[in-house]
Amino acid sequence: MMEFSFNTFFGFEHDLTAHPEAAIFGAMFVPLLLLIPIAVIGWIFRKLKLNMYIIHALLYTLMFTFVLGSFAMLILFFITDKNGIKLAYCWLAILAGMFTFSIINTNTITKMFTDWSKLIKEKDNSSK
Repeated sequence: MMEFSFNTFFGFEHDLTAHPEAAIFGAMFVPLLLLIPIAVIGWIFRKLKLNMYIIHALLYTLMFTFVLGSFAMLILFFITDKNGIKLAYCWLAILAGMFTFSIINTNTITKMFTDWSKLIKEKDNSSK
């Protein structure tokens, strides 16, 4: 039986060990690259009048992971031993935490953005 080791990462251990900055690159650009197909899927769901809860949760997860996860990964990269495998596992933990937070608070976050858009529209209408 094979046991789990934190020195492996789905076959990418050699690449991450040789180039730990690849974990930073992935932490910054994977959320951006995933936003596009999920937004398209959300557009299709909206046209079909399907429930958008999970799509909103995924979009919020990617948004928070890009903003906060990239910041956290940069801090970890500069203050730790620059082990790419550990950075990749840290990013996965951040992604899982952001997904949990987004699933729990999707309705609140959606309402916040809706309220902000109403305030912006009112401010634009009042300034004209």
